[in-house]
Order: sequence, then structure tokens, then C-alpha cells
Amino acid sequence: MFIGYFDETKRNITVEDQKSIVDSYINEHKINLDIVLSSSDFGSIFENINTPKHTIIVSNITCLGNKLERINANFKKLLPLKLELISVKENLHLRSDENLSAMIEGIDLAIKIRSSMTSTITRQALNKKREQGYKLGRDFGFKKKRYIWEGKEEEIKNKLMSGMSRLRTAKEVGISIASLYNYLKTNPELKNITNRGQNA
Repeated sequence: MFIGYFDETKRNITVEDQKSIVDSYINEHKINLDIVLSSSDFGSIFENINTPKHTIIVSNITCLGNKLERINANFKKLLPLKLELISVKENLHLRSDENLSAMIEGIDLAIKIRSSMTSTITRQALNKKREQGYKLGRDFGFKKKRYIWEGKEEEIKNKLMSGMSRLRTAKEVGISIASLYNYLKTNPELKNITNRGQNA
């Protein structure tokens, strides 16, 4: 039995484009699709297949997932069901045999190598930054500011109370005028006092 599978996720080409690619292939090879399935999860195809020795045709390998880990997990599901997979764009014809097992092992190895390389490269880059004198990480007891004006409230108040315009106050304190107005919304008393005679 031939099964056409079309990926509905946005990570892939459109379903119409996938159908066009698969149609060209099946017409060229004189194949008729017995079942057509569309889903956003290739794994759902296994819910519809209970018997072995079917051939699944997809337009491209991205139909199986957008990450190597996901693709490999779906390859592993093919093995016990003795399913074949044809991925048209990559000209890939996989059968549930030693070749698919070898490919799964190869992808597993590639994932481990990639993970190891990423870890090593990241560690080297961080060490290089430390050697260049960059301070990495947060200070002990560091608390992330919720607002950009936090810690500057007294300075803002003093400048506004001295008659400085809101625009100049914002510039001198190092925040945007919009942030200053947001701060004043949280402090209506100061806003009312500075409203008199201020046009910023």
C-alpha cells in the first residue's frame, strides 16, 4: 500500500507545493496512492498503520520533523513496522533494514557530535571573553530591574521638582521620554505637581 503524507506545519513548504512534488513522482513511477494523510505531526501516521510493509511517500525530509532528533525518532518508529519511506526531494528511498539502522546510528552519532561541538565552542568563546576582561554572568545578589527607571526615582524627582523639563530630565537620567511618562503614571502626586507650568 502507498501512503502519501503531507506536512501541515509552517516550517515546511505549503501543502500544495508538497502535493505537486509527490504528484510528479507518482506519475513518473506510475504509482497510485491508497491513502492520503495530512497532519502537523508525522508521528500521527503510525496511529493509522497497523500492518507492516507499506510505503510512505513525502515531498521532503522536513515532513518528518524540523530537527535531527525528531527526524531520527520517526525513523526509529519505521523500523519495527517494516515500512519504506520515499522522500522525493532528497531522492531518498529507505527500507526498514540494516541500511535504515545504520542511518539511525549515524544520525545519533551526528547529534552527539553536534552537542559536543556546541558545548566546546561555547566554552571556548566564554573563556576568550574572560581573558579579554569581560565580566560574565550576574553579580551575587543581582536582582533584575522591572522598570528602566528603578534606582533613579530620587534623581528624577529632584530634577522635576527643581523645574527641569520632562524631556531634559529624561535625557539627563538616561531614559526615554515615554519611560518617564510611564514612571509619572505610577507617581500621580509628582505628576500633578510637575504638571503645573511644565510642557515637555
